[in-house]
Amino acid sequence: MAEYSNDDERLLAIADFFKHYKSLILTILISISVIGISSYSIKSFNDSKAESASILYSEWMNEVSSEDSNILNDIPAFDELTENFSSTGFAQLAILKKASALAGDMQLEKSKNYFNKLQELSSGFFGNNLINKMSRVSLARILIAEADYIEALNSLETLIDESDPLVHELAGDALVGQEKNELAIEQYNLAKELYDDQASINIIMMKLNNI
Repeated sequence: MAEYSNDDERLLAIADFFKHYKSLILTILISISVIGISSYSIKSFNDSKAESASILYSEWMNEVSSEDSNILNDIPAFDELTENFSSTGFAQLAILKKASALAGDMQLEKSKNYFNKLQELSSGFFGNNLINKMSRVSLARILIAEADYIEALNSLETLIDESDPLVHELAGDALVGQEKNELAIEQYNLAKELYDDQASINIIMMKLNNI
């Protein structure tokens, strides 16, 4: 549910979310790596800016993969990539990974800042819809856990007409938090119809029964 009895429960809910949807995040990251970056960057890949971004991204990934470092550390390659080449798919993928890692580590303010920045960078005509969607969904989940239901719904607003069960589930959570139960039931029912795995359907049924 969207209400928590204490801070520990609220933080555990966020951690559970990123653990529960770890495979989804991983799938999206792989898809972005294989498809998103290629399609998003191919039109300007011959440009030296895109080439420089790819080099910095590789350097950053090598750093975070080493035994003496991890994705949470401050690494110059990440700063240069995201500050000087923020319009590239490489920079936006790096920000997505960093923001997700910070959320999993309960560094929520930093995580929200990165997700908000990512929404701005990935929107617009030449934006990356997949990265934009992931940043909005992840930000909404954090905001719901913090009981900031209005901002959570604002984050989901552009996605609400999509046939994505997770979006409808999160919208239902935010609406329950606002005590708009009829609207929440509508969103939960949409999510239940769209989910194709029984575990997620059972979670929706529990949420419906608790209203």
